[in-house]
Amino acid sequence: MTASNDPLQSTAPGIGERLRAAREARGLSLEAVAAELRIRSVILAAMEHEDHAALPERVYLLGLLRTYARFLGLDPANVAASWAGVPSAPAPEPQAKWGDGKAGARIESGLRQSLRNLLSLGLVGLVVVGAVGFLAAQAIRFASPPVISVTSPAEEVLSLVAGTPATTVRGTAGAGTQVLIQNAIGDSVTTQADTSGIWSIEVPLSGGRNEFDISAADPATGSASGAATRRVFIVELPANDAPQLDVLTPTAGLRVSGGPVPISLTTVPSGQVMIVATSSAGEVINGSLPAQPDGKVQGDLLLPEGAWRISLQVSSPNGTISEVLRDVEVVFAGVTVTLTGSDAGTWVRVWIDGAVDPNTGPSGITLAKGESRTIRGVSAVEIRFGDPRGVLVALNGRMLGERGTAGVPESWSFRADGRVLSSNRK
Repeated sequence: MTASNDPLQSTAPGIGERLRAAREARGLSLEAVAAELRIRSVILAAMEHEDHAALPERVYLLGLLRTYARFLGLDPANVAASWAGVPSAPAPEPQAKWGDGKAGARIESGLRQSLRNLLSLGLVGLVVVGAVGFLAAQAIRFASPPVISVTSPAEEVLSLVAGTPATTVRGTAGAGTQVLIQNAIGDSVTTQADTSGIWSIEVPLSGGRNEFDISAADPATGSASGAATRRVFIVELPANDAPQLDVLTPTAGLRVSGGPVPISLTTVPSGQVMIVATSSAGEVINGSLPAQPDGKVQGDLLLPEGAWRISLQVSSPNGTISEVLRDVEVVFAGVTVTLTGSDAGTWVRVWIDGAVDPNTGPSGITLAKGESRTIRGVSAVEIRFGDPRGVLVALNGRMLGERGTAGVPESWSFRADGRVLSSNRK
């Protein structure tokens, strides 16, 4: 059988064993390395067993061999050169000495030497031509960037349904080509084309526009492809199912003097509007107002003096929340008392700064459940209650706690400085 002159089949003994020993020293299986490098395990096994029949062509094999050696911590250039089987220089022929033997022998020896010189020059010429050809091929390879194409998706811009978490990008390139996929913020992932030149990778997506630039590099030369190929995936955003919340009052920056903050808005029919008011000092007052069947909401929010941020919120059945924020300022001059009939309601008689309130008269009035009345004075407002537990009282916007005994008439004096004192009014 004639020996092959292919350098790849003249491998130095031990390269495959070195690869296998380095892999096993790291405790790695062929399958684990294949998953990491994106090189099929049968190719890795063929390298370790130096099974040339199972390996790809030379132009692809050397790149894969360097990638494998680099991953194992071996010198890629040394491994590739040893695998290629660079032949050692032949030993020089011994030189004949003039004057030895007879004349015919000298002539015969000279002819033989001349023939050897011619053959040596021919071999040198072949080596030079081969080296020049190799260098030219390498120069062309370095100068020619790897070719890469994206086959799926074929479109440059693709729309996807809301909630799509990821998609797969596929394409072709030279065997062993490194493929880089980079998004608009610089995050990237890499993969490698297999021996048949096919590559694929899954990329994560978020709602909205997702841009990816796809490029390639030759693992043997490091040369990169030209302009990157771009793919854009537009993931639909979820439909806006937030409930309606149109606030008329309070308006932003409203200044309320001596009274409650008016609330007027439109929201989902029969919904419930949650109200959270937070003062600049950190005090929090909570409340709520129901919406009518037509979605309209009207009401008042009692707040003490100061700067307040009011949050108005309404929720949809699936838990989506709409919120509107309003900053308001509340000020009081003198004394303001707000009365609201509770479950039982009650009769009241009112004096303002020592005189009978003309709006309630000397006989007083009866406050039914839910009915409100605001009384303002300069220094004091005095009120006699038929049942002190039948009415809710706020002084200068601040709700007061329960006072007196249920069913027992009592009189109180509400002062501009915030004090509440017992009164002798009858």
